[in-house]
Amino acid sequence: MLTQIDLNALANYVDTTFDYHPDFEDDAFAFDFSGVRIYCERKRACFDLHVGAEVLQLPRH
Repeated sequence: MLTQIDLNALANYVDTTFDYHPDFEDDAFAFDFSGVRIYCERKRACFDLHVGAEVLQLPRH
């Protein structure tokens, strides 16, 4: 599944699209990126992105 996704583009999308305000943490949602459904857990320090069986972790700024 990850081979179908440009990881740099995904990281840029998350960085420019998701809200980093501390009021928006400890929640979860799904979104589509490049035709792939991704489940996101927004935590205090990071985003956990579930892509199929893989989990990517991106730090929150």
